[in-house]
Amino acid sequence: MSLIRPLKFGSAALSDAEARALCGSILIDMMGGLSVGLAGGDFSGSTGLYWHDPSLSLATLYFPKTPVAVSCEGSGDRGVVLLRSVGQSMTVEHGRSRIEAVSGDVVFIPAQTGLRITLAEGGRLDCAHLPEQAVDRHRASLDVLMLKTVPAACLPLHMLTSYAGYLLQREQQTAEDAAMMVSHFYDFLPLLSQALGGTVHKPAPEDRMARVRALIEERLADGSFSINDVAQAEGITPRAIQKLFSREGTTFSRHVLERRLERAKAVMMASGERLSIAEVAYQCGFNDLSYFNRSFRTRYQIRPSDLKRQVRPAA
Repeated sequence: MSLIRPLKFGSAALSDAEARALCGSILIDMMGGLSVGLAGGDFSGSTGLYWHDPSLSLATLYFPKTPVAVSCEGSGDRGVVLLRSVGQSMTVEHGRSRIEAVSGDVVFIPAQTGLRITLAEGGRLDCAHLPEQAVDRHRASLDVLMLKTVPAACLPLHMLTSYAGYLLQREQQTAEDAAMMVSHFYDFLPLLSQALGGTVHKPAPEDRMARVRALIEERLADGSFSINDVAQAEGITPRAIQKLFSREGTTFSRHVLERRLERAKAVMMASGERLSIAEVAYQCGFNDLSYFNRSFRTRYQIRPSDLKRQVRPAA
């Protein structure tokens, strides 16, 4: 089984020069830039966490309590950078824009052009880099978020940062779990856009099966959702829908059940103690808690309650 581990970097023994070089090497990847400059006081003892996937890079840097200024030239990458300071305010300068963010707020910045980040008191800086190839299908939603500050109290943001926290803090992850968490991370971008007054934009499906899968994803939380709803939306018979899934070696009901269980598992891992098992089940379309518990144990060989005890709340 392929395992993925986040990288822990830095130590209390790190000198100022070593810390600048190490943090700079991490931030170059995070900012999508050609070079990164660090200015401020003594960076000795800086530490952090780094997690990378072709579709998403994450980092948390812990600077000493000293003024920190990070500058980046930017690059030709049309990706997106997410920035969050924890424990102090942050200033982000991008072209003529100057954005002030309080602790916990997230700022969305285009990676294509240069930026400057200032932490007056140092401390913790969270970064995410969404590469161009991963954000193209979400471009309309992200356009609404660019150069905006999303408040920490925003629920979709809370879930998005929980997924990021899981990836950074979970010491061992299977490739399948990591891919699922990355997928859910991107799923929350349209909801963030909507929370800031935008419209939820959905990519145009390429074929009928893609449209069917998209409708299922949209209706997973609806416990009354059935194959008849899909057939009506597509203007064909339920039998025709079953044939589509039969060609892929599964059934409509099995596919819906598996997707609901995958979502429930992801939400449970990301939410920690914030949601009960019953709340997770009902949010993922299960009307019967006993059925959810049996189905979950059959698929994952662990009871939801045991999984919940083993998973620590994400940062």
